[in-house]
Amino acid sequence: MNTTSTLTFRPATEADIGAMSAIRLTVTENRLRDPGRITIAMYRDYLGRLGRTWVCEDDGVIAGFASADREQGSIWALFIDPAREGQGIGKRLLALAVDDLFEQGHAQIVLSTGADTRADIFYESQGWERGKMKDDIEVQYSLQRAREAPPAHDNLYEASVPVFRRYLRHLRAMLALAEAHPEGPALLGARLAPGMLTLAVQAEVAANFAVRACAPLAGSSLSQTGAFPASALRDSGQFAPTYDGLRQRIDFVLGFLDALTPAQFDGAASRVVSDRAGEALVTLPGQPFLLQYALPNFFFHLTSAYAILRQGGVALGKADFDGFHVYTNA
Repeated sequence: MNTTSTLTFRPATEADIGAMSAIRLTVTENRLRDPGRITIAMYRDYLGRLGRTWVCEDDGVIAGFASADREQGSIWALFIDPAREGQGIGKRLLALAVDDLFEQGHAQIVLSTGADTRADIFYESQGWERGKMKDDIEVQYSLQRAREAPPAHDNLYEASVPVFRRYLRHLRAMLALAEAHPEGPALLGARLAPGMLTLAVQAEVAANFAVRACAPLAGSSLSQTGAFPASALRDSGQFAPTYDGLRQRIDFVLGFLDALTPAQFDGAASRVVSDRAGEALVTLPGQPFLLQYALPNFFFHLTSAYAILRQGGVALGKADFDGFHVYTNA
């Protein structure tokens, strides 16, 4: 089950047919010339016999649906409640249907939609190839299955553990400089901009992201808090939002990383990992999870902490951030 904010995406059931039919009849474009042409039996067919259907719920109310025709390799339906457009519902539903059809072995997926409509623009923006007119009203679209990429390196240890370990040590050193600054105590509550996290929280989240990345890649389940593996949570203690507490947190994470071995990361590239990103649930294979999500987030919070300290007058330079740069006149 995938959730974004209050939106929930799930396979449709027969109980959803009435709501789906109501949405189909309320759309302002691609309207049915003969509403009686789409029957309840047809909706039922795409619950299993001919294909599969997914719905999006918003607090229990159906907000949209998509149906994949597994026999024909096509999108039979994709409709969103007009009052709920602009929330990314269509993209998520389309992705569910497309993934299902490719998993069924179809090399190409087709659909048709009204020409010169928002749907016409939508499918083209999602990478579908616009084809010939099906008739005087509808245009055809197709989507080819992407060629398989070369297999990824299966062991992600070197791309994760040494990186997090190095930069957490630099974060620890930067916080030591901040603590020695005349405004050290006030800096813990400083923000880079209104609405952003404080220095203390930026440092905490950066440290936690090293665990959120490496624990599942190494085959450990995170605790319900998402901060530490359940097996290590009892040892993590309660780290106060102080310089001493942040040092303890970083040292605890470094100890966790030091205990990991390359063998634990065998198969990590294809291991499916989920993580909470704000109000969204991110689910990705191990390699994109690490390279496209976890590492960028770690460096986002690390960089934000660095920027807060620079803004607060702490004497930091690029060498403090990465340990590689040298400036003779600094």
